[in-house]
Amino acid sequence: MTADKPAVPPTDGILGVLGVLGIRGERIRLVPLDADRHLENYVRWFNDPDVTRFLARNLPMSRLAEREFFERKQGNPPTDITWAIHDEHDRHIGGTGLHGIDWLNRSATSGTVIGDKTQWRNGYGAEVMRVRTRWAFEELGLRRIASICFAENTGSATCLERAGYRRIGTARSAYWRGGRWHDAILWEILDEDWRVKRALEESGAGG
Repeated sequence: MTADKPAVPPTDGILGVLGVLGIRGERIRLVPLDADRHLENYVRWFNDPDVTRFLARNLPMSRLAEREFFERKQGNPPTDITWAIHDEHDRHIGGTGLHGIDWLNRSATSGTVIGDKTQWRNGYGAEVMRVRTRWAFEELGLRRIASICFAENTGSATCLERAGYRRIGTARSAYWRGGRWHDAILWEILDEDWRVKRALEESGAGG
């Protein structure tokens, strides 16, 4: 990491760098949200208890509320950047984002949901996290990304580990779900951690 990176992004349209084609991985693309293409899927997914089981928010989602989310105005620079996830067949399979972006301290919190249950356990989650993390560090100049998952959510934990996140602690009784409290696992990745992991992978030493 160099010391001369800007602590605050330029104000000439951060979202403009996303482009229509989105951010590409080996199989997935992260593309800007489009109500005509994506809204109905989100309404269906966010009203499916299987999908929302390990999400922080599990209240019913109306079509009106979701449309308002799609149409909300972003600040410039934005504090949240969200994408729809498309697979290699251009199917919309989920969503991901960077939230609560602190441009002064160059940090954010990340989240991902694979809403299409037919695509669970196919490795998309880890790839999404790697692609999003690379973009956050290389293009936005962020320093730290945090994440959190239910302690029972082994799938999310595995994806985070594969993407280079480190487990840094446990938040006890963080979520109320199913009539009881659930602990949560806290995660983080710093840009230097990511660069070391990337260098090892490119050299063939990272597995």
